[in-house]
Amino acid sequence: MKKLLLAAVACMAFTAAQAQSLWTSAEIKFKATTGLNVFAEAEYRTQDGLSGTDRWGLSAGLDYRVLPYLKMNAGYTFIYEHTPWDETRKGNLIPPFWQPKHRGFFSVTGNYNIGRFTFSLRERYQYTYRTEQTVPKYGPDGVTPKNDELISGKGKHVLRSRFEVEYSIRKSGFTPFVSVEIYNLLSEAFNMEKTRFTAGTSYRFNKKNSVSLFYRYIDISGDDDDGRGGHIIGVGYQFKL
Repeated sequence: MKKLLLAAVACMAFTAAQAQSLWTSAEIKFKATTGLNVFAEAEYRTQDGLSGTDRWGLSAGLDYRVLPYLKMNAGYTFIYEHTPWDETRKGNLIPPFWQPKHRGFFSVTGNYNIGRFTFSLRERYQYTYRTEQTVPKYGPDGVTPKNDELISGKGKHVLRSRFEVEYSIRKSGFTPFVSVEIYNLLSEAFNMEKTRFTAGTSYRFNKKNSVSLFYRYIDISGDDDDGRGGHIIGVGYQFKL
């Protein structure tokens, strides 16, 4: 098992060297009552080429298993995102700044088992609000100060549809998976914003500790102001009480 885990890590490390950014997360989950779990998660993402911090986030919420094949999930996420240099319509320049965002989400996930395969479909509604703030602004030379720029508040309603397939390897802690997730903008007649393609594996050390490693490609179809497209490598850790 250890050799398989080391091989998976080595493969992911090789892929990471070619990826544009790294996403990491750590989650803690504990059972509140029968079928009901409470979770908290911290997330960190790098910029393209691992050149710096793109964003970090903190989440908390609940998930409830209504039936053996049906689960509901709801929570809140605080996002602190780095915005790179930008140019206004008049040619003025806005230097990098940090933008806070607030997100609420609600999900329903159904799953179906066939042998060692598990097929699941998750529908998630999320609302993200970018807070209003003023930021410094400079002329086209990037030196001459201008009046501060007002970044207006903005809300976005998104429906995320994810189809995933997992395979449980006999007598192994590894569970490989592949998924595709489509983002549709509810406020823009269901226009598709982006698509995520993911392949990876989770590994359970014991009943309490597990890790996941994945490669993700994000295809941007519309005007996405909540992330970056391209190649991603991800590493996650989960602890269950």
